[in-house]
Amino acid sequence: MSLGTSMNIRILLVALIFIFLGGTVKLMGFILFSSKAVLVDGITCVAAFLSGLIVIITTRAALKPPDVDHHYGHWRIAYGGPLGILIIYSASLGVALASMGFPEPYSVDVRATYSAILGTLLYSIAILIARLDPIGGSTLAVFGWSEVLEGLVSAIAAYAGASYSYIIDYSGGILILGYLLVAILRESRDLIFKISDVAVEGIEERIREELESRKLKIISLRVRMLVPGRYAGDATVVAPCNLSLEAANIIVDEITDFLKRNNIDLTVHIDKDPKCS
Repeated sequence: MSLGTSMNIRILLVALIFIFLGGTVKLMGFILFSSKAVLVDGITCVAAFLSGLIVIITTRAALKPPDVDHHYGHWRIAYGGPLGILIIYSASLGVALASMGFPEPYSVDVRATYSAILGTLLYSIAILIARLDPIGGSTLAVFGWSEVLEGLVSAIAAYAGASYSYIIDYSGGILILGYLLVAILRESRDLIFKISDVAVEGIEERIREELESRKLKIISLRVRMLVPGRYAGDATVVAPCNLSLEAANIIVDEITDFLKRNNIDLTVHIDKDPKCS
C-alpha cells in the first residue's frame, strides 16, 4: 500500500490500540511481579506507543495536497515518523539502562512470565496491522518485531529468574537493551538511504518506455522517490521533425497524465531538434 489515503491513519490508529494494550499488560507485569527484564520490555512499550502517535501526526501532515511551498505535495513529511521513532527509542534505551542499575538481589514472581507472553501476543497483532503503512508504519513494525523478541526474552528470563536466579532475569534485560541498540543503528541506516534521493529500480525504465514509445528522444531524465510508491522528476525530450510542437505537447500531456495516475509526477520539457529545418 502506498502512502496517500486516510486509510493509513485508520491503520495506524488500530495498530496503536493494540500497542497500548500490549504495553499496559507488560508494565503491570513489572509493577506487580518485579521482573527487571519485563521492566525494560515495558519501557520500550511506552516508546512504541509514543512512536505510534508521532507516526500518526506526520502521516496526517503528509497527506496534505500540494501548495505554493510544496510543489510535489507534503509526502516527505512522513519521514518525520521514522525519525521520531529513532529519537524516542534512543531515549528509551538510555532510560532503561539507567533503570536497570547495578545487579542487586531481588525476587521475581513467575506470573511476570504470563504478562510478558500476553503483551507479546497483542504486540504481534499490532505489527501485522502497522506493516500496511509503508513509511512510519513499516519502521514502527520493525521495532514492533523487536518488541516481540523482547517479549519472548523477558518471558523466558522472568521464568528462569523466578525459578533459579535473579541474575538470569537481569541478564535478559541487558540482552534486550543490546538488541534494541542494534535495531536503532540498522533503522538509522535505512532512513538515511530512503531520504537520499536514491534512484528506484524499474521506475526510470518505465518512464523511458512511455516516452520512447511515442517517438520522443530523451535528452535527460531524473527521478526521485518522494515516499515508497510515489515519485517525482523531470525530463527533457526532443520530438520528431515531422511532429508539430502543438502535437508534441498533446502527447506529453497524455504521458504525464498517465504517469500521474500511477503516482509518478513528471515534468517534461520539449526541445527543438537542431537537425530539423
